[in-house]
Amino acid sequence: MGIINFEFFKIKTGSVDGARAHFEEMIQDLVGMIHPDFSTVDANPGDWGIDAYVGSLVEGEANVWQSKYFIDGFDKSQQKQVRESYEQALACAKREGYELATWTLCFPRNFDAPNEQWWTAWKKRKEKSDGVKIELWNQARLRRLLQSEDAVDIRSYYFNPSVTVPELEYRPTIELTDFTQYEGALFVRQMRHAGMFECDDAKEEFFNAEILSHEVTDKAVAEELQALARSKSELGSLWAQRFNVACQASQTEKLMGLYLDVMDTVREHHPKLPMSIKSSLVHAFGMVHQRVNDGRAGWAKDYKDIARDHFNSTDAEELPKAVPSTVGATTVVSQQDVTAIAKDSVSDGERRG
Repeated sequence: MGIINFEFFKIKTGSVDGARAHFEEMIQDLVGMIHPDFSTVDANPGDWGIDAYVGSLVEGEANVWQSKYFIDGFDKSQQKQVRESYEQALACAKREGYELATWTLCFPRNFDAPNEQWWTAWKKRKEKSDGVKIELWNQARLRRLLQSEDAVDIRSYYFNPSVTVPELEYRPTIELTDFTQYEGALFVRQMRHAGMFECDDAKEEFFNAEILSHEVTDKAVAEELQALARSKSELGSLWAQRFNVACQASQTEKLMGLYLDVMDTVREHHPKLPMSIKSSLVHAFGMVHQRVNDGRAGWAKDYKDIARDHFNSTDAEELPKAVPSTVGATTVVSQQDVTAIAKDSVSDGERRG
């Protein structure tokens, strides 16, 4: 049987909308496995906030399951959708004369700590005010259900390994031919300050992350902008967690091993980044360097002092902005254009100081 990975639904159906419908069908099948007498309703025009239910929509009680294919992240926008779906289900029950006994949210990820806090607090408030039992089928719960003996056929149908899964396609990386142009960059200064003197690979990683950021910002596709913001936020959190641990373990300003620890963690986390921007591992490394270049991260305890000195220095060099031109599916960058276009910026057109 295939590996349980809900990203697969996008590949299998060819679109996010197709994956969303496929996920909803899987939830209905899992509910039917537990409750053979389950049912569902088609949208006409609304679906009463029901993807699957057990009970009666005429009188008595109804237990409702609501699926949300939040595969690329969970933030304030998704919280709002969850609240609206629940309120719709509750309002329809009151309007139609049946009681909403339980409401179960089904989505293919696990909450991070802040969202887990939000869910727990929101669930407690609503259960107390509405008398509805609220439950969660997250990635961990769905995986356990799908691994059960009763779910063998369901798992085989939705995660059939006989389906050819194409290799993930990442955006190309561009070779940096003039490494001297980033010698004045803060991210290079931070590396040198921490005792790392071979920075050419880091420069190329930063260069490619700048191209990615420019392309995504220039296209201004909402899904891609959100994916880029989420990627940078997650990578920033990975740095912060390991920076704090390294500070606790070190008695000096030097944080030996922090750089390697962070980049190893980025390598491990990379497959979990949203695929809509097709960022390769090189781009992920580069996004960490972008954060350092913005003064928001570093490789020694006093990284903020280094950043402050850098931004206040009259000798701080202007950095060229990586501006790609896209021809078909191939990204071409003129090194002369990159060198010639200098902005008062340290990261994708923005400079703090």
